[in-house]
Amino acid sequence: MRLPLRTLLVVGFASIAGVMYAQAPPSRTPPPAVGGKKAIVSQKPQAVSQAEEPSAPTSENAPQPLGFESDIYCFGYLGDLSESFPVQVKGAESSAEQTDFITGDLLYINGGADKGLKTGDEFWIVTPEQEVFHPVSGKSMGRFYQYRGRATVHSVEGRAAAVHVTSSCTDIPMGSYLKPFEPVPIPLARKSPPASAGDPPSGKPQGRVVFTRDGVVALGTGNVVVLDLGASSGVAPGDFVTIYRYSWGEEFGVRPIGSYWVTVPPPPGVSIPRTYLGEAAILMVGDRWAVARLTDSFRLIEVGDEVELK
Repeated sequence: MRLPLRTLLVVGFASIAGVMYAQAPPSRTPPPAVGGKKAIVSQKPQAVSQAEEPSAPTSENAPQPLGFESDIYCFGYLGDLSESFPVQVKGAESSAEQTDFITGDLLYINGGADKGLKTGDEFWIVTPEQEVFHPVSGKSMGRFYQYRGRATVHSVEGRAAAVHVTSSCTDIPMGSYLKPFEPVPIPLARKSPPASAGDPPSGKPQGRVVFTRDGVVALGTGNVVVLDLGASSGVAPGDFVTIYRYSWGEEFGVRPIGSYWVTVPPPPGVSIPRTYLGEAAILMVGDRWAVARLTDSFRLIEVGDEVELK
């Protein structure tokens, strides 16, 4: 039985409309509000929370080394005018070719089993240098003994021994002395801002810069000096001292003292502000002396300038 053409067209259009309706996107009309009230639905993006990463540790405020091994092991110390040492360098394996010696050389000393030496013992190699006089009082403070390097005992005989130079700071001459080695640690400390113009005195022990090796007269950051403050004044490795001078009068207080030109304090009753020059860190101390490294310098620093425990 044939359907009429009109019926076929109606059925076809209805099928096409159903397919198109099925493919249409869903309506975005918000659902009606409960109770007959209109509501506007705004879809907000969900907040994403992220765990905070732990901050990396910083060493900015951690204690820092106040110097280097060479500042101590290649400098020296103040001792008695005639300090005695257990043994002395009297010869060397290569004495026919050399007059001074360095790392790796084999030296012969005038002591062995009779002095209690054993293979592996470690020593400083020391030479006595000039007598040190206080730049203001002119009194003797003792003799400066320079560390030339270190050596270990290579072999031992009854009254002689051979030592191997393990490190040399400078040339080692014949006749150098050996002193039992004792490790000296590099102090650690937190550095605070140095003193500046107008800062009052700390009221702590005061002293002066009394010596610098090799006769250096123009001192700045990094130089190593000797102070006339020590353990008897309460100074210890890791302490800091402020360096200053007084500038007064037409000649700015400069007077020749011995071989140095130093500043002297103002006369009694005269008040003069301090001129701050820099700061130094204490590396090693004796009873009445200390080895210090200049950590800050604002102006030229010289032997004779004053220091005060910070």
